[in-house]
Amino acid sequence: MHSGHAVYQGEVGHLRVSPLEYGFSYPLAHYWLDCSMLDKTSLQASGIAFERFGALSFRRKDYLPGSGSVHSAVCSKVAELGGTTTPAKVYILTPLANWGLYFSPLTLYYCYDEQDHFCYLLAEVTNTPWNERHYYLQTMPLHALDAGLHHFVHEKAFHVSPFHPMKMQYHWQISTPDQHLQCSIRNTEADKQIFSAWISLTRHELSAAWRRKWLIRQPWQNVQVVLRIYWHAVKLYLKGIPVHAHPKTKDTNA
Repeated sequence: MHSGHAVYQGEVGHLRVSPLEYGFSYPLAHYWLDCSMLDKTSLQASGIAFERFGALSFRRKDYLPGSGSVHSAVCSKVAELGGTTTPAKVYILTPLANWGLYFSPLTLYYCYDEQDHFCYLLAEVTNTPWNERHYYLQTMPLHALDAGLHHFVHEKAFHVSPFHPMKMQYHWQISTPDQHLQCSIRNTEADKQIFSAWISLTRHELSAAWRRKWLIRQPWQNVQVVLRIYWHAVKLYLKGIPVHAHPKTKDTNA
């Protein structure tokens, strides 16, 4: 695994196949941050503002809660969720705060052991407008730590979209990060595929030239992400897709 900071650029896509077909894809850039280098000097050398307002800025509060480092918070969360190996290296795949706004539907923490093997993927899922977070831990299989695509299936445990019920299964497909990176999730209900989402990205050097080009092309990425979530929600509602209340709302009204 390459050390240091980088950027992965490509696209994000969603496709609903039931009860009707509806999909979209958009350009996306996520930043590959080495948790051993989340300091002012190394981040500013990569053109990222540290704990202050900027076009692209890293803020500790945007990631796992806690007063310590992101690395230590990831290690604690991995152990809390049943991990038996303490990660030696952690990398974050994430958007950065963009002109003061941070929102990430999915932040991925890639964990490596002392032998530099990809051992865990910690997925941090955030919903809106509730701004709640939930964590899923995927343990990489011992026979396939460093190659190919890894597949995982588990029950949905967190409300994300009002257009999906809670009683669903998630089918993950994850690549080991290299020059290319992929992550996809299929939602199934009673063994029938309902929805899929994916990111497909290519690694680039996090250079001043790259930042200039991207900020000209996508100066307000985080604002666009939030607006698109609500825009597509309105379109799905108008198409008559059933709406499912947040489980906490249902419990309150019971």
